[in-house]
Amino acid sequence: MVKQKFSDIDSRLGQYKILGRAKQRSGFLGKLKKLYASALFFMLKPLLHSQNTFNQAVHEYTGEARQYAGEQERRQKKELQALKDDIQNLACGLKKLQYKVLVNFPKGFDYAQFEDQFRGPEQVVKNRQAVYLDYLNKSLEVLDIGCGRGEFLELLQARGFQAKGIDSSPQMVARCREKGLRVEQADALAYIQQLPGKLGNVFLSQIVEHMDYKDMYCLLQAAWEKMEMQAAVVIETINPGSFYAHSTAYVMDPTHVGLVSPETLSYTFRKLHFRNIRILYKSPVPKSERLQLCHDHFEDQKINDLVAKINDDLKKIDDIIFGNLEYAIIGVK
Repeated sequence: MVKQKFSDIDSRLGQYKILGRAKQRSGFLGKLKKLYASALFFMLKPLLHSQNTFNQAVHEYTGEARQYAGEQERRQKKELQALKDDIQNLACGLKKLQYKVLVNFPKGFDYAQFEDQFRGPEQVVKNRQAVYLDYLNKSLEVLDIGCGRGEFLELLQARGFQAKGIDSSPQMVARCREKGLRVEQADALAYIQQLPGKLGNVFLSQIVEHMDYKDMYCLLQAAWEKMEMQAAVVIETINPGSFYAHSTAYVMDPTHVGLVSPETLSYTFRKLHFRNIRILYKSPVPKSERLQLCHDHFEDQKINDLVAKINDDLKKIDDIIFGNLEYAIIGVK
């Protein structure tokens, strides 16, 4: 734009010079006008050239300055976002540290012994977990996150799966290695993020109730990003829809953080693009401990109708109080 304007001025001065020549008169006055026009033209031309050069330099410097300012602004925004992320991660870390302090067990507390007493015999756990084998892709390796005593790893090994486990407890890791199982002591999220290759099937049994939702989501997201196509993820946890499960299995373990509903996990799976999602309800409460219905028959039909109505209401209450202790959610990438 600036170049064009000065080019126009230069052109007009040239026209003025030509015009002066065309209209020049003979005699002294004509020669004087010709001399004046020529002098004016040659005086202004260098000045216009210098001004044009100066304006061009200013224009280029302004463009560079704006570009530099834009780059600085983007860099500062990026640094600010990184700082916000660091602060958020620090807050999460402090939260976890605070929780660890709150559940800082007395010296000599053995969580492995605690689990032996309240989780039940290993064979009972194996019998409950055997159903999951049919939902895994046998052509892919299985990672058991929080493998504990290694019950599911033994099931996988017996069925011919390639499998390995990770656990944060050195006691559990040592126990699994004594059985000849491939187990490492590791933090689940860090392990998956640092995994050099792809990830196959993923199994978590009684783990998510020990995590807050954000940590669980980050773990599943990291797993999704590393998992092979057609790999399956299986999560088993306590059923929050059972008051019996809440009042026994959940409150019994001081390391539990919160219950996760099947609706929440189902939404999370869909959000992460897992497909073929299904939910299995497991571990029913023995009938001897559930509400007993009336099966007597009376001659008065009104009494029978009343008994039937009472039984229907008792079934609803029974399902709330004595619902299945556990559920599992399964998805495929």
